[in-house]
Formats: sequence, structure tokens, C-alpha cells
Amino acid sequence: MRVLFKQDDQGCFQSFELSGHAGSGPYGYDLVCAACSSLSINTVNSIEQLAQTVPIVESDEGYLFLTVPADLSVEQREKVQLLTDSLQIGLRDIAKEYPEFVRFT
Repeated sequence: MRVLFKQDDQGCFQSFELSGHAGSGPYGYDLVCAACSSLSINTVNSIEQLAQTVPIVESDEGYLFLTVPADLSVEQREKVQLLTDSLQIGLRDIAKEYPEFVRFT
């Protein structure tokens, strides 16, 4: 699984993208993929509920991309930043434990 976070020049969140499958187990039993998927989907849902905005999401089998509308308030941007920072921490922890299955690019 490949993980990509994009930030602007000030280090503020712009987008994240997860692509591919971790391949740590058979389809339906891949715990690394399940962990990454759970963190990512929870982040999408949390942005909707806590930042009260609808993120721009593209998803397909083995692919998830998220960015947010440009017209967010300062408070919404701060919440999105906190939530995506948390996602990045979780995914980096998984990548440290399973570097052969999850890589940041």
C-alpha cells in the first residue's frame, strides 16, 4: 500500500491518497490493509462530522483520495489539520511495524 500526504508551503494539509493493497494476508484477511482502511475511513467520517464539511473523496477498490473544499473557515481547517495529522501518525506507526506492506511516498 502506498501512502501520500500533500501539504502546502506552510505545512497545512492539502490531500491524502492511499493506493494499492498491503498484501499482508489473503483477501479479506489482510489485517494491515484493514487497519489502514479503518483509520482512513474514520478520518473521512470525522472530517464530515467534526469539521462539518463534506470532503472531496474519490474511492475505488484499493484506492482512496481525499481533499477538502477551498472555502473552509479557519476553525474547519484547524479541525481538518488535526484529524489528518492523527491519520498520518496512525499510518506511520503501521508503516514502521510493517514496512514491507505500507510505504510513504
